[in-house]
Amino acid sequence: MRSRRTPPLPRTSRSPALPLQPRSSEAVAASSSHFPSTDRRSGKGPSAGRAGAATAAGAIIWGTLGPVTAQFPPGHTVELAALRLLIGAAALYLHGLRGSLGHVRWQRRELAAVALGSVAVSGFSVCYFYAVELSGVATSTVIAIGGAPILAGGAARFVNKRSVTRTWAVATAVAVTGIALVSLPGGTIAFSLPGTALAILAAALYAAQADTIQVVARRHGPATAVAAIFAGSALTLTPWLPRAVPWAAADTGRLVSVLYLGVFTTAVAYALFAHGVDRLGAPTAVTISLLEPATAAVLAAAWLQQSLSILRWAGIVLVLGGLALMMRPPRPRQPTDSQQKAAR
Repeated sequence: MRSRRTPPLPRTSRSPALPLQPRSSEAVAASSSHFPSTDRRSGKGPSAGRAGAATAAGAIIWGTLGPVTAQFPPGHTVELAALRLLIGAAALYLHGLRGSLGHVRWQRRELAAVALGSVAVSGFSVCYFYAVELSGVATSTVIAIGGAPILAGGAARFVNKRSVTRTWAVATAVAVTGIALVSLPGGTIAFSLPGTALAILAAALYAAQADTIQVVARRHGPATAVAAIFAGSALTLTPWLPRAVPWAAADTGRLVSVLYLGVFTTAVAYALFAHGVDRLGAPTAVTISLLEPATAAVLAAAWLQQSLSILRWAGIVLVLGGLALMMRPPRPRQPTDSQQKAAR
């Protein structure tokens, strides 16, 4: 009696290849970051603390922007902004290539977000610096930097229909009060209707760039999001590059400073900020970035020998206190009576 032979399995080389599927937003974000993924709906998770620390580090790097640019002669604001964006966009693009995210198909909503984010990034610098010329540093900083978290929270609540926690509202109010104390005492308080309007527009553009980064980073990751947005923003300022390049290359120290501003205060700082936006949401990341003016004030006192009054030191403490309150880990929820009975 012959035994029945099991028919041979088909060779794997002859089996049809499965089509490649785009990765989910969680996988994309995880591949573009060294941190573990977290729940974006709540902003809480194993990497929330590290995402907050990354955002704070980006804000501290932004704080060096003022002391460095103070060494440049006046009248070259747009040229400096064009070089910063061009160098930063190139560095972000090279960093984005590491993620290998080219196979993720772009959607119309994401392309629209890239276009809006590009205008927001370049428009913020122009509006803010012109607002400083018309209304002074103190008034413009309070309106543009301090108003951005409020507008970001309002957009999240009323436009994107996302919940805003009470902790965020209290922490933002404390931090914004601190920014007012850091900027206004000892500063020139001037009122100019065009300057105030430009400062409000700068605050809106600041909040808009954070929201567009969050939209693009969902499927493409933070590195690709900022690379695409900054590439578009660099294109908007290309008409000033023919004058900007010879101006920067005329002095070695100036060229080194411009490279620092492009690589660190643009590429590195915005990559850290984008990671915070992707993990924590735009309102929380924008509020954490309020650490930037406080850092600039401390560096101005240490580097430029500018004195800080007691009110300004109190403002710095309030900023740090507001950020500490925001990043405080949530209390564990106590189980209800019904949950306890169900567990039994």
